[in-house]
Amino acid sequence: MVLPENTTGTVLFLFLVVTVYLLIIRQLMLRWTSYIGWSVLLYGVYVGSIFYSEHKDEGLIRLSIKFPLMLLPALIAVYTGALVNEQRGKVLKGLTRLLALVLPYLLAVAVYRSLRSGTIYYTYPGSGEVISTYFTYAGLSEWVIHPAYLALWTGTGLVISVFYNIRQPADRWQWVTSAALLVLMVLLQSRMNLLALLVVLLAMAVVLMIKLLSLRVALVLTASVILGTGIILYHLPSKWLGRFADLTSLEYNIEAETFHEGFNGFTIRLAEWKCAWQEIRKRPLLGSGVGDSRYHLEESYRRNNFRYGYREKFNAHNQFIETTLATGILGLTALIGFFANVVYRAALLRRWHVAAACGYVVLCFLSESYLERQWGVVFTGMMVPLMLETEIALPNEKSSLKDQYGKTT
Repeated sequence: MVLPENTTGTVLFLFLVVTVYLLIIRQLMLRWTSYIGWSVLLYGVYVGSIFYSEHKDEGLIRLSIKFPLMLLPALIAVYTGALVNEQRGKVLKGLTRLLALVLPYLLAVAVYRSLRSGTIYYTYPGSGEVISTYFTYAGLSEWVIHPAYLALWTGTGLVISVFYNIRQPADRWQWVTSAALLVLMVLLQSRMNLLALLVVLLAMAVVLMIKLLSLRVALVLTASVILGTGIILYHLPSKWLGRFADLTSLEYNIEAETFHEGFNGFTIRLAEWKCAWQEIRKRPLLGSGVGDSRYHLEESYRRNNFRYGYREKFNAHNQFIETTLATGILGLTALIGFFANVVYRAALLRRWHVAAACGYVVLCFLSESYLERQWGVVFTGMMVPLMLETEIALPNEKSSLKDQYGKTT
């Protein structure tokens, strides 16, 4: 996350070279797992689509961006296969604490940048338009990683960290970790990620209350929280709601020249999805091809007079739609299967926090096309296999939910 995006390929190449060397001298052994099969299938569908793409050069670029989706799961399987269960149990906890260190790191840089510029406001270099402060949203992280992508890492880490809090409440450092991750999520102001996190944490709380208390108590408490939150948000001034204030309307003007003239964060996605759906209907089975999907989407923008979207070359801002646009129902099935495999294995072995973390990722994929940039590809190829290898492949796999959260059955 702290390296420029264009260095990812170099880092992964060096990682691969070291791994091949360790395999040759038999320090590591090759492994095959179900998640590798799904990632290979998904990437293979993308590779196959290049043969019916007219813009093959564009397709090759897209395939190079997505290559870690196939490479990283294989590497994760190799390295985790060399770990004993005690070591595996420490991997995700260590990763959540590493993610928590991102907060003081970014805040220190924000202080430096604000002192150097003489203002706390972050602006576009050309127009001078204020986007945010150096301590929030794009000003906080965009100099190294887009806030939505950092929020994908942070939110997943927070869901896992909350589980550790419940399982080991005496671990003070883990509470500090969760607090830091929560603060970072709030400062990033990625609306869809925050909403997805709220949904997942609320679902986790409901399941816990049902298991540890009763269904009636769970329903009453949940309804009270939702009602109370709604009343508070309704009476808060718009300026306090920040970037959430403009999500109250579903109306938009698709012909608007700028974002502020016709859209909000949700309605601009409605316009993109409308245009993408028109293209998907033309080629539902195989899609436009990985090389042509972007051009077909932009043609739809132009045909619908979606001037702002065409000018800014927006993607579909929904990975499931984006994958279907490029590879059709075949690719969509592979993508859904990749995540369904995680949820199925987590549910089978009662690792509900892994299912919850995967649910958060899926909800985030509904509002961003994360696999169109290597930040999102690296996350998906790394974090999902890590959850499977370090949480599901632990001893006492058939323990009940109460057992996992420190209660006896």
